[in-house]
Amino acid sequence: METKEKLNISDKCSQVTIDEFIDCLINENYSRLLQTDFRFANCKKSENYRLLKEIEYITEAEISELEKELQAAWERLYSEYCQLSGSKQHSYMFDLHKSIAAIQIKILLATKLIEAGNADILQQLGYGADIKKATAKIKFDTVALQGKQKEFERIKGNGQHNAITEGDFDDWIIAVDKYLGYAIRRKEMILSEFLAANKAMQKELSAERNRKRFKK
Repeated sequence: METKEKLNISDKCSQVTIDEFIDCLINENYSRLLQTDFRFANCKKSENYRLLKEIEYITEAEISELEKELQAAWERLYSEYCQLSGSKQHSYMFDLHKSIAAIQIKILLATKLIEAGNADILQQLGYGADIKKATAKIKFDTVALQGKQKEFERIKGNGQHNAITEGDFDDWIIAVDKYLGYAIRRKEMILSEFLAANKAMQKELSAERNRKRFKK
C-alpha cells in the first residue's frame, strides 16, 4: 500500500518511544505508530482516523485499510514488548501466540494440500500420506488450537481486569530512573532501550537477593 510506505508505520520496540507506546497501550491511540510529522494528541480509536483525512495524500478509501494496518502493527509491537519486558506471563503469552499462529498456518496449508490431493508435501508436515488419517489429525489439531486460543483469551481477559495504568508505568519508569541514576524522558527514550535497562536492573536485583539468601 502506497500510504504505508509514505506514513512509515512502526511495529518494533526499537522504533517507538516510551510515551508513544503508553499512548497506544492506555488510550488505544495507534496513530502514534505513524512516523510522520502529523501527530494526534489525546485521541482515541476512530477519532484518529477521521483526523487522517487532513493528510493530503491519503484518500477516504484508504482510511479503513490503514486502520487495519495500524491494529496489526500494534499487535506485532505488543508481542515483542511481551517478549522483552521480562514478565513471565507476558513471555508465556508471546510463546502461546507464536504457537497459535504456527498451528493455524499448518492447518491451513494441510487443508489446501488435501484439497489438491498433494500427499507428498502433506507427509512432510507430519500428517502422513493417507488423506483420511490426515483429515482426522487436522481435526485433532483444530481442537488443540481452540484450546490454546481459549487459554490466550483467558489470560488476556484476566490482564484486562488488572489493566496497567499510566500511573503504574510512571512508577516503573521512576524505579528504572533510580537504577540508571538519571531521569528518563519518556518522550525521548526508545522503548527497547528502556526494556533493556529494566532487564539489567531486574538481573542485578535478582543477584542481590541471591547473595542475601546465601549469607543466611
